[in-house]
Amino acid sequence: MLAAEPGSSQDRVREDDGDRTARALERAERDAARAAERAARDEARYAEDRARILERDSNDPERQQRELARLEEDRAETLAKAQEEAAKDAEDFAKELAKAQEDAAKDAAERAEDATEYGSSSDMRDLAADELPDYDERGFPVRRGEIVGLSLGEAALERLKESGFEVLSRQELPALGSWLHRLQAPAGQDASTALQIARGAEPDAVFDYTHYYGLQYTPAGAGASSAQGSLPRKEGRLTIGMIDTAIVSHPTLSDVSVESRDFASGDTAPKAHGTAVASILASEGTSKLYVANIFRTGRTARPYTSADTIVDALNWMVLQKVPVVNMSLAGPRNAILDRLIEQAIGRGTLIVAAAGNGGPSAPPAYPAALPPVIAVTAVDRRGRVYRYANQGNYITVSAHGVDEPAANALGGITRFSGTSFATPHVAAWMARCQQRYSAQSCARRLRRSARDLGATGYDPVYGHGLIE
Repeated sequence: MLAAEPGSSQDRVREDDGDRTARALERAERDAARAAERAARDEARYAEDRARILERDSNDPERQQRELARLEEDRAETLAKAQEEAAKDAEDFAKELAKAQEDAAKDAAERAEDATEYGSSSDMRDLAADELPDYDERGFPVRRGEIVGLSLGEAALERLKESGFEVLSRQELPALGSWLHRLQAPAGQDASTALQIARGAEPDAVFDYTHYYGLQYTPAGAGASSAQGSLPRKEGRLTIGMIDTAIVSHPTLSDVSVESRDFASGDTAPKAHGTAVASILASEGTSKLYVANIFRTGRTARPYTSADTIVDALNWMVLQKVPVVNMSLAGPRNAILDRLIEQAIGRGTLIVAAAGNGGPSAPPAYPAALPPVIAVTAVDRRGRVYRYANQGNYITVSAHGVDEPAANALGGITRFSGTSFATPHVAAWMARCQQRYSAQSCARRLRRSARDLGATGYDPVYGHGLIE
């Protein structure tokens, strides 16, 4: 597959929708032009015939009147036929345009349903450009010429090898009771073709792309950085995990025992986002923090990661028996991540994720939109939803995340806005609850403890309400 990015399937559908309508309009214009040309020719012929009759039969008034009457009858017949053809053309155009609009509406509904199920690729075009990605059928960037399979047996691997696949690595996931195989596509095949072949060859196995994911990042809010280097701190000895960027040493983290691991390859690990999130977790009473950096920065300076890196970090968190993991990333739905997140939660590690900063009409952000994950949106101190927050039936609860004070990686405290900065408040609430109750009980208690905001009861803007 060429390195240049192809248009997504959504883009191609939109082009097809426009093409169908444009073709209908062009055909109508051609029909109208041809009808006008015929009418002009008929009118010129009528004028010529009438002039000839008037000149030829000037000495025979009776014959002249007969010929003129016949000419008028012919003209009336020609005009009636032209009107019938025009009406038929108009009817055909109306049908064709209606069909094009019906198809466009159907395509739009399918795109909306697809986006609801898988998320949107519209803002991920340049992600991981350094790695010259392939693109899946929905336009999401994926690792070039590679797919992944979950817990493949030796017989399945042999069959895949016979089909031309090469096993790049076998990634052990002991905490999740699984292993991940990275498979190189057969020569000359892109990731999309390889995935279709693998699924066809092993229909009972779980395969997917190695999708890329972006950071749920929002620039600093209105507040300027202050020299103050600490935040008010609640009492507590909470243990929380954070799958995010790396962090820097900061006064807000002075009383926190931090264990970090870098799961991203390269020397360009970002630190600003993770430092801010870690400081909010510390202010909520976290004393032990596990930090998994999964992000790296490429040519576009936009942090990105990949599905296999997320899986590695998640496996580590479960191995450490971390009760709650805070996540701030966004990308498409992925069958491998679906399965492993479900397994992690089944083993007692709850996942709290930022709901997304794409705006009220944005499709769901994954993994926040997965049913077992607690998705958090952001509100200001007056209980108003953050204007760029995602909305949808996957939102679980709300927390303060607008102009939220947090550590600036360059020093001091800065105010940040975004669902990323609301999520640690809920992660800490869950960790505090789990010191007394089971994970399942805490998930229920979280919903009951939320203060209702917006429409009465659950709603897709605020979820079950505000957690304070």
